[in-house]
Amino acid sequence: MKKIVCIALAAILCLSVLSACQSGQAQEPVDLSAFAQTLLEAHEWGPFLQESDPENETDKMFLDQGLPGLLDLDLEQRVLYMCNITMNNGEFYLVQAKNAEDAAKVEEIFQPRVDYMVEGGAFYPGPTELWTNSSQVVAHGDYVMMVCHEECDAIVSQFDALFDQA
Repeated sequence: MKKIVCIALAAILCLSVLSACQSGQAQEPVDLSAFAQTLLEAHEWGPFLQESDPENETDKMFLDQGLPGLLDLDLEQRVLYMCNITMNNGEFYLVQAKNAEDAAKVEEIFQPRVDYMVEGGAFYPGPTELWTNSSQVVAHGDYVMMVCHEECDAIVSQFDALFDQA
């Protein structure tokens, strides 16, 4: 009888360990729209930052120019806050790709945006310095963020925290 109880307890212990390991692997989906709202509320953004709507022809034109190829990807989520003037004091993009290959493509689309802005696209000295020193492209699995902001490191930390497993 004691052997049966010990075996049963051992089996329960093994199952609980396996389920704990399994739950550590599965990431709950991150709501990028909610995270964007958090960023908008927690940090001060320039007056010309606006959410870009790919259904709007003007926004689509700016997105195609600034992030060529992004709108061609079939993405799970896409939240794009762009500044469409030369006095560009920051912007951010949040994307969830459907797979690792598309996430890599998103990174390849976001980084040239940063490079372009650093190399003269930001036009004025202040924005150029901001883009040079305070912009990053960060990925966590299928999630990718590009951010340019004075508090870039804090924003990246907030993004990273979305993926920390407790």
